[in-house]
Amino acid sequence: MTEQAFYNKVMNGTAMKRLISRLIDHFGMGYTSHILDQLKTLGFHQATATSISLGIDDLLTISSKRWLVQDAEQQSSLLEKHHHYGNVHAVEKLRQSIEIWYATSEYLRQEMNPNFQMTDPSNPVYLMSFSGARGNASQIHQLVGMRGLMSDPQGQMIDLPIQSNLREGLSLTEYIISCYGARKGVVDTAIRTADAGYLTRRLVEVVQHIIVRRRDCGTIQGISVSPKNGMTETFFVQTLMGRVLADDIYIGLRCIATRNQDIGIGLINQFIAFRAQPIYIRTPFTCRSTSWICQLCYGRSPTHGDLVELGEAVGIIAGQSIGEPGTQLTLRTFHTGGVFTGGTSTTCTNSFSWKNQIQRGFASSHTYPSWASCLSVFYRLLCNYRKSGYDS
Repeated sequence: MTEQAFYNKVMNGTAMKRLISRLIDHFGMGYTSHILDQLKTLGFHQATATSISLGIDDLLTISSKRWLVQDAEQQSSLLEKHHHYGNVHAVEKLRQSIEIWYATSEYLRQEMNPNFQMTDPSNPVYLMSFSGARGNASQIHQLVGMRGLMSDPQGQMIDLPIQSNLREGLSLTEYIISCYGARKGVVDTAIRTADAGYLTRRLVEVVQHIIVRRRDCGTIQGISVSPKNGMTETFFVQTLMGRVLADDIYIGLRCIATRNQDIGIGLINQFIAFRAQPIYIRTPFTCRSTSWICQLCYGRSPTHGDLVELGEAVGIIAGQSIGEPGTQLTLRTFHTGGVFTGGTSTTCTNSFSWKNQIQRGFASSHTYPSWASCLSVFYRLLCNYRKSGYDS
């Protein structure tokens, strides 16, 4: 009798999805549904016995927040002085100020998980958010970190960040700034939900006639996929999973896969191990049919992991799959409260030598001589009365 393995580890939502996918691949839908039913019963029992509740004392603030905010304020003050003396343009000042506070907010966001793990691993806020049951990282960051940069009604960033979190409470100025996002979330939920639904309707109307009618259209064309063309291994696996081969795959004189064979994880591992290339797969783009699609060109259905069934309305499924995230994006503003969730630009620098003689400068707004440069460079000005260096 084989010994049963016991894994003592935390299972969050991502790990559960991975486990369910492996169960379906190895044991099929019938056995997996039985396991999931038992898992549901176990989850309900443990949730009732645990009785997780949420109180304001469970919102543990991050201890390093104070000196992080002080450091960001010092950088902002130094940037303000550079702008006052004419060394930094107003647009550049706004960009650098946003980058300073965005970096501070992101560092606090990364400190949330270790802070909960070190101080209180059984914290209800930590259990609910990081298990995927309720809430996400952005909402918990607003509760225990800082609200950070906000967006105005036009979607532009406000350079004055909200340094407080909802646990500490907002000042009057911070509350007024946060009202932009709160109102925008309510309006978008009422108005843009209809726009997202109308987009779904138009998408479905275009592709509703595309139905799986035959098993094979007889095409000999395919799209080449190779892991050596700058494609990462994860993207390579996602591209091949569930597809059907358009040609035989040979390693030397040995055929490891035949035409019209669907690709599973085992076959993909062989492709990666033997570095077989190129791999031609069948896609709906290469299907010979005009108003319908065949089974082999569509591939596996994500519902049950087998080839799609005849008569399946794959066009409607595709239209709804594209339109449904539009509704979720509309509700995201309401859930996050208008907090800026984008990223900052990256800078790439390179050193070079260049000399030029400048006769006269232009008068700036501060009446100092100034020079305009279309490049962001480190330069040294050699004047007839002094020697100074600036960084732009």
